[in-house]
Amino acid sequence: MQRSEVVRRFLRGELLLVGEYRSARAESDGYVDRRTGEALVCVRCMYLIECACRGTVDRSIIYQRRLDITDPELAAFPYEKGRLYVFFLEGFKRERGNFTGWTGRGPEPIEDDTEAGATPEGVAPAP
Repeated sequence: MQRSEVVRRFLRGELLLVGEYRSARAESDGYVDRRTGEALVCVRCMYLIECACRGTVDRSIIYQRRLDITDPELAAFPYEKGRLYVFFLEGFKRERGNFTGWTGRGPEPIEDDTEAGATPEGVAPAP
C-alpha cells in the first residue's frame, strides 16, 4: 500500500496503526458462539510492532483471530522485520501504558510512492 493511500484512508476516518514489524506468533484459541452454543476452535495471531504512539517508540501488540485455520503451525508470517506495515484496527485499548489492538486481517506493507511507480503529489510525471 502506498503512503498516500494510507494518509487518504486516515483522513477518511479509518482506524489504523503504522509501525515497524518485530515478530509474530500464533496460538490455539477458542470460544463459544452465544447464539448456537457451539464451541469453535481458531488461531489467534499476535503481532509485536514498534510505533510512536506518544511521541516515543512504544511496543504495541495487535491480535488477529483467524477462523480459517485451526492449527497454529499453519499460520504463516511472511513479513520483514524492521519494515513499516499498516494495521487496520477494529478496536484498541491502552492499559497501564501498553497499547493493544485487534484486527480482522493481516498487515499490509507500506511502500513509498516512488517505489510503487507513482509520482508524488505536485510533481509532474516523467515523460
